[in-house]
Amino acid sequence: MKKKIFNKYVKSVCKAYEIDTDLLFTKDKRSECADARHLLYWLCANRESPIKITYIQKFMDDNGYKIDHSNVIYGVKKINRHLENDLDMKDLVEDIRKCTS
Repeated sequence: MKKKIFNKYVKSVCKAYEIDTDLLFTKDKRSECADARHLLYWLCANRESPIKITYIQKFMDDNGYKIDHSNVIYGVKKINRHLENDLDMKDLVEDIRKCTS
């Protein structure tokens, strides 16, 4: 069940950032890739029924992207900071949540 939700978020985030799914799961550090990954972590962790960080790690690893617990937390915090100041980010989160509910 959680994997299905994760995959919906992957599709929506990739569409929003206009990147291929394969690129999301590479160590590419360009801002659009890193920001997309961070948003994916945030969406997973900030649901009504959050996806545990260990599951996020597993789902990322299943797609070939090994990630540490601390990196997931960092990404979530980074998006939280964006949401405090960036109206576009708030709109993007709302749009993705509508599409995936």
